Amino acid sequence: MDQTFAKRHAYDSKLWAGLWLYAVVIVLIGFSRPVTGRFFDEVREPATWTLVIHVFSFSAWLGLLAIQAWCAATKRMKWHRTFGLAMLPLAAVMVWSGMTAEFDGFRRDSPSGGTTQFLATSSTFCAAFTVFAVLAWVKRTDPPAHKRLILLATAAILGGAHARIIALFQPDVWGVSDFILALPLWFGGTWIIVGTGMAYDLLSRGALHPVYKYAALPLLCANALGAYLYTSPDFNAWLGPILTG
Repeated sequence: MDQTFAKRHAYDSKLWAGLWLYAVVIVLIGFSRPVTGRFFDEVREPATWTLVIHVFSFSAWLGLLAIQAWCAATKRMKWHRTFGLAMLPLAAVMVWSGMTAEFDGFRRDSPSGGTTQFLATSSTFCAAFTVFAVLAWVKRTDPPAHKRLILLATAAILGGAHARIIALFQPDVWGVSDFILALPLWFGGTWIIVGTGMAYDLLSRGALHPVYKYAALPLLCANALGAYLYTSPDFNAWLGPILTG
């Protein structure tokens, strides 16, 4: 273990609590309208059961993060490990339900001109989340690495919430076809969180944890791929017929 990160810093708990609160706020703002529209508005297409599972599993993930942070801050490590056992299978449910709900939405909308754009970004979110969640489980005996991998996993799936907040003020943003605009639209929110974590390391320890050093570039490349596929008509032309066939 890197000794630079072996000791707790006085502001660690405040950082993780602040980032968790930020995640909750952007999720509530970004998804409140879509959730209420799908769940309670009879005019719109009702929520599928896979979407219901995804909403509740994602909410459970945020809830478990809060519980885990509290257990660690109060040194209730046995409870921390017990609750941690639920996070890997929960992550699997989140990915499965999220992608299934996205496929269901595409099949529903494709007759009226729906495209695979959202599948491109959702796949990128879920792939990055899966990799970091699994690595966090592998590194569960290395608390500094474990915490940062959990941060990366959570940040990876919050891009959609940030994008929906932007759409509240710019409703036609979903039609963006420029890669340079699509990248910050869909993934800028992820990097607000990751960048905050990296800046905190530099300010509190004077160095970046190795997790960030190894993960930052692959995550950025994955984000760039998602933005490219989102703006690529060739991707939709290739994948659309496969999914509807």
